[in-house]
Amino acid sequence: MEKTKYSLGYRNSYVLQQYRCLLSIFTGFIILLFMSNTAFALATNPGAVCSNSFSQGSLTNADYTNLVSAVNTNNYVNILGNAGGSIPLQVKMTTVESSTSTVKSNFGVITTAGTSAINIQRTFPNISAYTDIIFDFRNALTSQPIYLTNVALSAFDIDYANSNGNTFDDFVEITGVTQAGSTISGTFQPITGSNIMFGQPPQGLQGLFTRTASDPNCTAKNLGTQCQGSVQFSQPVASVKVRYTNTGYLNSATNQEIDLRVDNYCYVPQYIFTGTVFDDNGGITAAQANATNDDITSSGSIYTNKPNYFNGVFNSPQESGISGSTVKLVNCANTATTYATQIVNTGSPIGQYQFSVPIATFNNNTNICLIEEYSGTAYPIRTTSDNKNTGFTTTTYLYSNNDFGRVIAANAALVLKKAQYINNCPNTLNYTDPSLNTANNGDPKTGFSTGSISNMTPGQCIAYRITATNRANIPIDNFIMQDILQKKGVNNATVTSVLTTPAREANVFNDGLSNGQNGTIKTISQTLPKRDKRIFYFNTKYGTTVDTQ
Repeated sequence: MEKTKYSLGYRNSYVLQQYRCLLSIFTGFIILLFMSNTAFALATNPGAVCSNSFSQGSLTNADYTNLVSAVNTNNYVNILGNAGGSIPLQVKMTTVESSTSTVKSNFGVITTAGTSAINIQRTFPNISAYTDIIFDFRNALTSQPIYLTNVALSAFDIDYANSNGNTFDDFVEITGVTQAGSTISGTFQPITGSNIMFGQPPQGLQGLFTRTASDPNCTAKNLGTQCQGSVQFSQPVASVKVRYTNTGYLNSATNQEIDLRVDNYCYVPQYIFTGTVFDDNGGITAAQANATNDDITSSGSIYTNKPNYFNGVFNSPQESGISGSTVKLVNCANTATTYATQIVNTGSPIGQYQFSVPIATFNNNTNICLIEEYSGTAYPIRTTSDNKNTGFTTTTYLYSNNDFGRVIAANAALVLKKAQYINNCPNTLNYTDPSLNTANNGDPKTGFSTGSISNMTPGQCIAYRITATNRANIPIDNFIMQDILQKKGVNNATVTSVLTTPAREANVFNDGLSNGQNGTIKTISQTLPKRDKRIFYFNTKYGTTVDTQ
């Protein structure tokens, strides 16, 4: 910062002497003006470089404003200097004062020649007091720490004063935290025209300060090169701390200030795929689940009004993740080509998986799928496909909510109920007669019933009503109902049953059976709509011992 270190004295002289003096002052002003156009210009941090395959970013002017506005709020700021989204960076900025007696004159943003920086002004109570400015880096897509490479920073207006009642000796220490958790110092980046050096003053720290015979007392807030000190971290870091204090060469400290910029960071763009393998029970617990409950309308049924049950969507917190699955990132065209494999979390958050991979992983392929495989037995039924196409493009970096649903057997979508009615084989039997389809009928001789059959007379018929109920909130595609007619000698059957009149519903069955034949009753492939029922009827003659086929 600029402080007057001397005063001009004037004395009377001849006009010629005054003219010469004025000419010298004017010449000196021109020289100083020329110097200001060079020495007071911000220099590029030599460490502001990135290797091939890395995206390169730096804080924008708006980023400085946003960070200062959010300082000490514990909030992360979305960084605009994100290389077109390829560096998903959020930063949280915090300050820590070592002494409550420190006078915090300013913590704001200054802009010089279109370039912004953070300005920190302090009056420290002693030479060992300090202010820490901490930058924490977080991945905007995953909310996890992000380790940036070649993080480079510059501090400006690092100078000293020891006259006219103003005493200070700026010292700036810049450290970072690596992925291993260790703290490292930024590596000094020499700048042509700068008087700043890197070393260890009496305070015992490693950092930036000025210590030459011709050190200037720099102009404040102009981001000048002479008082600019720059560093770059040799390892990726997820946090940077800038400590502003005094060197300890002087015995006291008064009003002092520096400016600070984040010049550079590098990052290999990562493509992130996330999701959860979950229990798609819609809140129907294992204790409540019932594999035979086909009631989806009565108020007393657990399966009534359950829009989140078996809908293929992870509805948290009503539903939770489950363990036991492995998820693979694969080539859709050749799923044997696996790019990454992960067992889903067994702890919190249970069932979750996440892949973070660079573009080089895919070897120029953009047809990327996720496959889920389950190794357990508790959740055997899928509610989603086991193969999801991610819709991958090179300009999109986050692919979230690639969830896979499963349920226990008792929460299966399809419920098949088989009722039977003993009849005397009339050709005019009306399957849908209301009198034959009364609810909770316990006698199969009076109508369709799930009750047991006894005292059957050979030659009588048994009509069957098979009800297929889709309890799920998604349709069941490619549904085919099959029922095997009993045959003597097979599965302990003592008699053979054959298909008989009346005719079955047209355009529903696709088994090729005619009346008098034994075999498998089979419907056409069809879609069973969500939350719906389909009923199938047919009649069989019981007790025939002659194989008519």
